[in-house]
Amino acid sequence: MFAFIRGQGNDLRLAHYVEDRFPDLEQRLLTSLEFSDADLVNHRAGVSSQFVRELWKDAEQQVATQKSKVESIEPVRESGIAVATAVASLSVCVLLFNLSDDWNEASLAVVWPFNSETVVSVEPVFLPVEISVEPGDIRQQRGDDLTVLVQIMNSEPNAVNLRLQQDRVNWIDFPMTLESSEGEVLTYSFYFSSVEKSATYYISFNDQGDQTSREYAIDVYELPRVEQIDVAFSYPQYTGMEDKVQEDNGDIFAPEGTELDLTFSFNKSINSALVEFVVAQDEQSMNQSENKKYRDLNIEIDPGGLTGSAKFFALADATYRVRATDKDALDSEEDFEYFIRVKKDQPPSLELIKPVRDEEVMPLEEVGLLVDAIDDYGLSEFTLVYSVAGGEEFAVDFLDQTKSSRVQGSELLYLEDLKVEPGDFINYHFEIADNNGLMGPAKIISDIYFLQVVPTDQEFRRAQQQGGGSGGGQGADSSALVTIQKDVISATWKLKNRQGSVEPQSFSDDAKIISESQREATSRARMSIDRLSERLSFSDDSYDSAVENLSLAIGQMNIAAGELDLEQVTSALRPEQLALQYILKAEANINRTDISMQQGASGGGGGGGGAQQEREDLRELFEMELGQLENRYETPQGRGGQSAGASEENDKLEELARRQEGLTKAQRNLSRRGGQLTEEQQRRELERLRRQQEKLSNEVELLAEAMSERNTRQSQLESESSDGRLGERGSGDRPQTQETSPTGGRSSSLQRAADQMREAAQSDSPSLAAARSQKALESLRQQQRELQENGNRSIEQVAQNLAGLGGDLLQKQRILQDELSDLIQNQGLGQTRREASRDSELRSVTNSQQQQQRDLDDIEDMLRAVIARGDSDDQRLLSRAQAAVRELRPIRDDMQTSNRVLRNGMANLAADMEAELEEKIESFAQSLAELDPRVTGQNPNKAISDDAELLQAVVQSLEESVASYNADSVSDDIQNNTNQPSLSDMRGQLAQAQRLAENLSRQMIQQSQDGDVGEIQQGNFSQELGNARSVRQELTRSEIEDFLAQPELLRALIDPIVELSGALRARAELESVGEKLFLELDQTIPTEYRDLVKEYYRALSEVEPSETEAF
Repeated sequence: MFAFIRGQGNDLRLAHYVEDRFPDLEQRLLTSLEFSDADLVNHRAGVSSQFVRELWKDAEQQVATQKSKVESIEPVRESGIAVATAVASLSVCVLLFNLSDDWNEASLAVVWPFNSETVVSVEPVFLPVEISVEPGDIRQQRGDDLTVLVQIMNSEPNAVNLRLQQDRVNWIDFPMTLESSEGEVLTYSFYFSSVEKSATYYISFNDQGDQTSREYAIDVYELPRVEQIDVAFSYPQYTGMEDKVQEDNGDIFAPEGTELDLTFSFNKSINSALVEFVVAQDEQSMNQSENKKYRDLNIEIDPGGLTGSAKFFALADATYRVRATDKDALDSEEDFEYFIRVKKDQPPSLELIKPVRDEEVMPLEEVGLLVDAIDDYGLSEFTLVYSVAGGEEFAVDFLDQTKSSRVQGSELLYLEDLKVEPGDFINYHFEIADNNGLMGPAKIISDIYFLQVVPTDQEFRRAQQQGGGSGGGQGADSSALVTIQKDVISATWKLKNRQGSVEPQSFSDDAKIISESQREATSRARMSIDRLSERLSFSDDSYDSAVENLSLAIGQMNIAAGELDLEQVTSALRPEQLALQYILKAEANINRTDISMQQGASGGGGGGGGAQQEREDLRELFEMELGQLENRYETPQGRGGQSAGASEENDKLEELARRQEGLTKAQRNLSRRGGQLTEEQQRRELERLRRQQEKLSNEVELLAEAMSERNTRQSQLESESSDGRLGERGSGDRPQTQETSPTGGRSSSLQRAADQMREAAQSDSPSLAAARSQKALESLRQQQRELQENGNRSIEQVAQNLAGLGGDLLQKQRILQDELSDLIQNQGLGQTRREASRDSELRSVTNSQQQQQRDLDDIEDMLRAVIARGDSDDQRLLSRAQAAVRELRPIRDDMQTSNRVLRNGMANLAADMEAELEEKIESFAQSLAELDPRVTGQNPNKAISDDAELLQAVVQSLEESVASYNADSVSDDIQNNTNQPSLSDMRGQLAQAQRLAENLSRQMIQQSQDGDVGEIQQGNFSQELGNARSVRQELTRSEIEDFLAQPELLRALIDPIVELSGALRARAELESVGEKLFLELDQTIPTEYRDLVKEYYRALSEVEPSETEAF
């Protein structure tokens, strides 16, 4: 037995021995020995602790079973021998027990291998439960969230609880959530959204008994922060505002210079605090002085540590935050920013109410000035300063003692007391200042304004013309030279007032520009005087005085230009004003001569016709010269009277062509001198010319793009004008030829030149480059010719568009009057003016008035374009356009006055003014219609006849549309009939008929006033004019719904229209025949022919409608 033990010195050999003796164990002992307690404790991979425990339990049961079998069948003798042997062996083992623990363990197993209590490896073992908690003990800020994670090993509990104690007495259970299960590790979690108090917690569950973790502490602390900010405002004295306190709001809105006293309330006792400023980006970029920079401020902490205060001045926009440190050295982490918005003291402003612009006055007139001055915190100065022709200045103080924020000043100037005479002018301006006590008052000097003194008889004559029914507003206006000199004075005045606030270089550049403008006006005036002097072949004191005064004006202009060259703007003002006075005196001389000629013509019969005509020619020449000065100064013209943009393009084209010509010559020279140059010299020269050609090609490309953009914009504007106002006349109007502008889009000639330049630059041969360069030069010249031709055509298109804009303006005026009448009827009884001014319907009418003013401004821009860009050979178009501009000015003034009256709630007065405006606009529309080359270039009777025929066709077409619409409406077949006219189509036809009737009536009235009816037709013209007016009235006051309800109204209009059309056509044919038969205009018509024509005319006027249509 001893030998066995020595040979089998471990559990595995003993298990093999037992398994060999007891096969019924079926290797259970060997399998059990493959696992140990260490495997369970260390969680051996792939080993299930439950399975191992069951395996050990089964092996123990089998060993017990085999033990009972051995005891029942083993003989006694063998058992005795075994016992004896065992005793002997035991004695030996006792000795060995002292030698080794392994021998001790092996010997016990050998002595009694069937004793289950001695088989440790198969006895069930329970591993200890392990609980891991995160974060365990923790210290965190009050209000923060908290997540508790628990990992459990060697246990599979059904439920896990987190037990929390916050009051040191009661425990609260919170069930935890199983998050994951990885092997023998189970993970549970619980989330606290906000921890407000310190607490103690541990983990608890039941598995193999109660299992708990140790207790952990949650220590809650609080960072210092601001709970409330109160702001006390101490406003600067100049604002006039009362101090106030703003509670629980750290955002600050305050005037500049306000002293701010901030009180801070903290959530806990603090040790120190700081106000940190962040200045706005735009303020940082400014060059600020030291007193305009915010510095961080230390907050003065009260003894208790819960409140503090700080003071500073509001100087610029900024933001600020509060940093605090408590007594535990904890710093605040709050990044909340409060803003500071400073309202800077705005400079004062003024509005000139009356007069709204420079005016012409009479020597004995009393001129009223009315002006509003406004400042946000009050005015400290408000003064009117005026003088006669830049002489002694007079000052009028408008400011009272209250220093109000808004003051209205008024002054009545008695010109008789100022002893002014025609040719003098009164210049005046306003000086205002606020009461800023922080930075000093901000002083503003207004623009300079002029009252131009004109002769009394000139104004009287103008009033007679305006009252005579011809539309008014065509009196003598200031010449362009007067306007130019006023602009020079105004520019010098503005530059003088801002001299201290601009950079020296900018000031010098502005003074140079004004000086150049003064010299340009001087040279133009000198050329005009030279031409006038050449024509002065007779004795006339007035014209002598005019020329002399203009000469004196030129001298003063030269002095002013010299002072401007030296940048002495203050010294330049006096000669500039003297020059203006001399120009005005010259203009007064001309006007006085004009009046004398008219008086002589009215009272002197036919005598003196030659001298009078000569004076008239000279007067027209004088005015023409001044008009040319206006065109040249305001919109510099190129050849052919093109616009400023076209002139610049012409100049650029000329420059490019000249450079291209020089480049072509250089390429030809290089080709000729090719044999005299080395290959390297020829290559370098060719490369230099190639670079120049490429540069020139790029410039041509840029010019082509610029011209393309300009022409596209111009086409869009003209298209909008034509489509929006004239396009409604439709295809039934007189045919127009649509010509494609040569410069529409990108010019083919200019693009071709650019392509040819690129080809020349890519040429390897000088001769080939010269040939292609010559082609490019020819293309540039062709482009110049196309631009010239296009300028002549475009101005005619503008004139055509103007003819239709006048009718639209008149139509809108009548609609506006209807809206105003409805407004008056709908106004509530007892409604005050203030209440009426806030009425929405009134605002709609005032918006319509303002739209009328904008339309009138557009017409004025187009008229000035005609004047500036028109061909100087077409004096008829230029003179009519200039007359239309003069006629437009009083209309615009009346519109502004009416709009101002209506905004104040005086609707009845505005209605009267709008009625007067309608008459002026009707005459103005007729003047615009006369600009149309299609009308003015043909027989006026033929134009009227064409309009009548067109009106007849439109009304008959409208009657057919109404009949078709009503028929389909009765049969309920409107939706199935694709040819059914719509209401919008019929409204368009009616609008076209209304415009045609309006235009026809206006032309006939004008023809009657001009006396162009003729002796033969005078008897029936009144009847025809009456028919035209009745047709216009019926069409204008009716809507399409009226004609749909009563088609007989439309049929009743056709007969007088047909009769009128036939009579007008007969008159046109009569005049055409007369022109062909008689070459001299004053030749007497033979009596026989006159009788025949009378009979022919009478027959046509009485013809039936069907016969007229056949004719």
